[in-house]
Amino acid sequence: EGVRVQDRTFMVPDGMALSVFHNKYARKRDDGSLETWEEAARRVVEGNFDFDAYDGLRDDPWLERTHDLARQGIVVFAGRHLQHGEKGQYDRIGDYFVNCTSSCVSFVHFWHLLKGCGASRTYDADLCRVNWDLMPHCRFVLEGPDPISGEGGHPDYESWIEDAREARHKYDSESERVRWFDVEDSAEGWAKMIAAIETAAFHEKHRDKLFVFDLSAVRAAGTPIQGQQGRPASGPVPLIRAMQRVCSIRGAGMKPWMQAMYVDHYLSACVAVGGIRRSARLAGKSWRERDVFDFVEIKRGGWLYTANNSVLVDQEFWEQAADPRTHAARVFQAMTAAAYHDRTGEPGFVNVDRLDWKTDGLDALRGADLLGETGRRLLDLHPRTIDMLDTILAAAKRKGIYGCSVNPCSESLMAAHGSYCTLSELCLANSGSDRDDLDAARASTQILLRVNTAKFLYEAEVRRTNRIGVGITGIFEYAWRRFGCNFFDLLDDEGEGRDFWAAIDAMRIATDDEARRYSTLLGTTMPHTIRVIKPSGTVSKVMGCTEGAHLPAYGYYLRWVQYPKGGVDHLRLVRDGYRAKDVSHQYEGHVVIGFPTRLTLAEEMGDRFVCMTDVSMEEQFRWLRLLEKHWIGTDGTGQQVSYTAKYDPKVVSYDEYAAMVRRWQPTVRVCSMMPQIDLTAYAYQPEERIDEQTWRTLMDAIRDRSALGSYDDSRMGCESGGCAYEPDR
Repeated sequence: EGVRVQDRTFMVPDGMALSVFHNKYARKRDDGSLETWEEAARRVVEGNFDFDAYDGLRDDPWLERTHDLARQGIVVFAGRHLQHGEKGQYDRIGDYFVNCTSSCVSFVHFWHLLKGCGASRTYDADLCRVNWDLMPHCRFVLEGPDPISGEGGHPDYESWIEDAREARHKYDSESERVRWFDVEDSAEGWAKMIAAIETAAFHEKHRDKLFVFDLSAVRAAGTPIQGQQGRPASGPVPLIRAMQRVCSIRGAGMKPWMQAMYVDHYLSACVAVGGIRRSARLAGKSWRERDVFDFVEIKRGGWLYTANNSVLVDQEFWEQAADPRTHAARVFQAMTAAAYHDRTGEPGFVNVDRLDWKTDGLDALRGADLLGETGRRLLDLHPRTIDMLDTILAAAKRKGIYGCSVNPCSESLMAAHGSYCTLSELCLANSGSDRDDLDAARASTQILLRVNTAKFLYEAEVRRTNRIGVGITGIFEYAWRRFGCNFFDLLDDEGEGRDFWAAIDAMRIATDDEARRYSTLLGTTMPHTIRVIKPSGTVSKVMGCTEGAHLPAYGYYLRWVQYPKGGVDHLRLVRDGYRAKDVSHQYEGHVVIGFPTRLTLAEEMGDRFVCMTDVSMEEQFRWLRLLEKHWIGTDGTGQQVSYTAKYDPKVVSYDEYAAMVRRWQPTVRVCSMMPQIDLTAYAYQPEERIDEQTWRTLMDAIRDRSALGSYDDSRMGCESGGCAYEPDR
């Protein structure tokens, strides 16, 4: 229909939005300045069209239309695309562009975390086939300084680490009982080390052998990682510590599924040290397992903090949960007691029978195909490792609906044997017209289908499912600006919210139609899934809008950010009129500075503005069901809505909480239920609610407002709560 270019160009708002954009996504120009949103959007679109999807792609009339929609901030991609997207990326593996992954073995789980992906894993007994008690004896060595001159050696060498020079004298590399491995300085090298140990344990023939891993080639701590926007490397020491903890599993007497949970935790904690991201993980287990109670209890007291734990349930579970004589009822009581009394909301519930899981083509998948040509090239897979994958894959095929789970934020369907969620989204807050919205839905569908033509570690699974997830964010701005509706209006999809939901329906249909048309054009499988609503933390912050499906916590609030006490920044900000609070009694040597913050939507809506604390549990689940109906859809091509429902444990008793869970959780696919934590025991709350007048008073006292965009990077994550990472330890 031709190209229609508008004059509307999105400008990232000053303050936190611009700070996040510059920190997370903007590339440096040759002169050292940072690119604008328009430049970043063009870069990502050009790169996306560089995927060699079909002949003549560069002449596709959608190229300029997609540029136009991205420039306006309607097509906004996902953070992974903004970070890695660039012209000439056609030869990059698709794993860089996926948000989350799943796996059935620890070495792949670890590799994806190192690549910056979230990761999930199902810890059912039949899927955890490696007995880590049977791992070989392991040593992890690093070259130390010359014993005579005291010079040289690895910059990170510490005296407690075994010296590689000494190890070469001590361990006979020619012996049949000793194997020596040089660990490469790459994510692949680290993962291959885990693969060697995991494979050896699986085959149960190397228990009495010694594996020596020399990490001297691993770059020093602080060295920039080019593939992660220059973020600092952790160096070999955290990895050595993690591997020593992994070796502590041997002889501990745990069941293999529990061993796997500890191994994955130790490795993911090592990734968090690297400064790339917190290690976002989901650990799942079926309610039908007799030892699911051990899974429910395993995190209590603050252990295994790198994963969110969820139990996989179905309609049979909910039907039996009310009968105290049943296994289901005992599981329900254990889960709700842990979630309520520990104030963690964990473990959560995933209704796997409500997920749109399809097994088409699964029978033809083999262990040799699971990681495919790309896996064999990158990870140098040993034939014995492929045997291990074959055994686990065969078990996964027998699991039916329990062969799937969700990603850490719960919006995407995950295969237990290994899969991805490839996501993008529309920012409806920047909507220009019905035509723009529908074209953006189509363009976003195309973007993801082009990504899926890349080479992947799980290439066979991508070709089997072609799974994508087009999301939406800025929903409440869209409802107000286009239809004059607030949250309560939207709860009536046949009354006040009718036109809003009709528009959402039209966009859903557009994604379906485009998925069918474009996958046919590319000669690929019709996508098994098409739509999601993800938490949309940092991207929504860049857009200056509400995040995903979540109501904002507050309209006006103080953001408290830590600074060194007495430091230059602390003194300058106080001098400029910002409020300070001494927290050195709990955070030694630190203060926090309060940055007054106002949501644009709160200003626009006035007394029609609705935040999370204004809404009941019943209304939250009504909202979720409407999103599932109108956006996710009921035709079998939807994924999930990432959502955290909040309750106040000061006014809701345990019995009332359990009743709420029993009543509402079975009505949706998945939902986190989290308490509104009483933070009075802490020195400060990251966000403190204030009223409009207090905000104005605080703003009037500030002489230099240039620092208003400051934020605490360690607390960004998915702040809406869908991806509830535990604090870094």
